[in-house]
Amino acid sequence: METTGVKAALVHSDNLPNGQSYLEWGAVWGGSVIAIATSTVLGQFGGSAGLALGEPVLANGEPSWQVIVASLWLFLTALASSAGGGYIAGRMRSRWGDVAKSEVEFRDGVHGLSVWAVSTVAVAAVAALGAALAGIGVNTGTVEEIPANVAEYTQTLTVVYGFAAGAAAALGAGAAWWFASLGGSHRDEGTDVNLLTPRFLRR
Repeated sequence: METTGVKAALVHSDNLPNGQSYLEWGAVWGGSVIAIATSTVLGQFGGSAGLALGEPVLANGEPSWQVIVASLWLFLTALASSAGGGYIAGRMRSRWGDVAKSEVEFRDGVHGLSVWAVSTVAVAAVAALGAALAGIGVNTGTVEEIPANVAEYTQTLTVVYGFAAGAAAALGAGAAWWFASLGGSHRDEGTDVNLLTPRFLRR
């Protein structure tokens, strides 16, 4: 009976001193930087390829499908950036003691979710700053009257794009959690990084 008690104590022997946390900000910041960089690169590529949100109507007055394409690209960008940052954070964090597998997965997932939160707040802050600076230079001269159909299309597509942005953010949170857990699993299993890269990129 005493031996069993000792084993049970060892399983839960990873308690940290007061004032310390299982959350490793080094891994979180590293994953966040990678997520932001990935999002920036994909955003620039999408803009140069014409995948960014453009005019709400076509030259013939019909609603533009560009907002749909931009929304799909937004989904892809959110998934790729969150997945990459989450994986890095999960794989790079330290594992404390011998805890249950479910607890290890939870801690890895929290690191991925933290990456998603930090990168989302950072991107939102930059976007808000850019919008504020753009608003300062707006010409307050005569404003041309916008046709009713254009105004209606613009309002509808703004709602669609806003919903897509929110859904992409939620999807990114899930991707960050899942890939952080995957990164932690690869960390514990010692998975060779060459297995994660295409054959033609391996040495």
